[in-house]
Amino acid sequence: MESLLHYIWQNRLFYPSDIIASSGESIEIINPGIYNTNAGPDFQCAIISINGTQWAGNVEIHTNGNDWYLHNHHTDKEYANVILHVVDSPSKSKVLDVNGREIPEIVLRYPKAIKDSYLTLSSSPSDIRCQDVISDLSVLERDSWLDRLLIERMQQRTEHVMSVNAECNGNWEQTLFILLARALGQGVNADGLQDVARRSPLKIMQKLSSVEQVEALLFGRAGLLDNDCTDSYISSLRREYSLLQARFNLPDYQTRVSLKKLRLRPMSFPTIRIAQLAAIVFAAHGNLSASFGSLNVKVLSKALDVKASSYWDTHFDFGTKEGSPVAKNIGSDTRYLLLINGIVPWLYARAHHMDNKREEENILKMLEFFKPEKNHLISAWQKLGLIPKNEAEASALIHLSKYYCAPRRCLSCRFGQKLLANRHTGA
Repeated sequence: MESLLHYIWQNRLFYPSDIIASSGESIEIINPGIYNTNAGPDFQCAIISINGTQWAGNVEIHTNGNDWYLHNHHTDKEYANVILHVVDSPSKSKVLDVNGREIPEIVLRYPKAIKDSYLTLSSSPSDIRCQDVISDLSVLERDSWLDRLLIERMQQRTEHVMSVNAECNGNWEQTLFILLARALGQGVNADGLQDVARRSPLKIMQKLSSVEQVEALLFGRAGLLDNDCTDSYISSLRREYSLLQARFNLPDYQTRVSLKKLRLRPMSFPTIRIAQLAAIVFAAHGNLSASFGSLNVKVLSKALDVKASSYWDTHFDFGTKEGSPVAKNIGSDTRYLLLINGIVPWLYARAHHMDNKREEENILKMLEFFKPEKNHLISAWQKLGLIPKNEAEASALIHLSKYYCAPRRCLSCRFGQKLLANRHTGA
């Protein structure tokens, strides 16, 4: 409820005239102030008139006026410059600051329809609580909000990429390698394949002369060669890994990387994904930024069009031979996921790091050439008639579902605000 009061105050949806404080002062709101998302009073730099005298300072808002004391604001110097206490239900006693000064308190008066709409939104069991207004949105309203959401999503992904880059001591090649590994894990094994990549220095793989050597390194770092399988190929990988350990002074790991096979299609087994990761690295000669630095979707997709080594034509796992040979290519759907979940965030974060605004914009435009992602979140929007034309719009809708709809941040969403505005104006 307090977030609703913040929204009403920030957008001046309250009744502006005849505002009288509980202590009798006449109040005029000249400027409601700047919303503060950090610690301290809710609104800063507000300007109000108290009995005709203009004051500048902070405003604190509570649903219940007694929360001033419940939250110990009366003992906190951060609240010494509060000039107005705004509430939905009045305090039972005077509101005093740390210096004993009485702070004027007003009960916010606003249209009942706004509160009713907010309560309807809050209590709705629907995943998308503003579905009634989706069809009322203009193209400009929809597109401008989706544009903003896409930037938010890319900024959030940039934070993740930069955290990985910090782990890699600023090495963008190793960063991309880890992101590709995580994207290949596709949810179930994302953390596991990311750990495999973290354990495997790309600078070593750049010195290897065969895809089998790259496989040996990756499977060895994953701890998957420590088994009883007597398959000749696995025995060969073991010997190769031992040589690599000695050559590059690689330490042993006490624990095997956690990788799952249960309920996965064989083509998604972690062994296949690691072998495909090895193929990507070897095809690029370990120079990933040269292979994936382009902003051309076809060029990027072609660089990912590789297959695991020939051993995997007849295997999905170590030892157990399958039937007729089937090349374990990276399929088009997997290439697509590698692009949007690994390469594009890496490109964007790198451009952002170099403060290359033009390239950032070009990367966002590049997403318009990708077909829209398909998942249950997108399906929910499609049922309401909001059908993404490309991956830029799909990414925005995914971000909207995860970070606005799911945590019920309707008051921060332009669609939710549209619903409140419609009810407020009687539209």
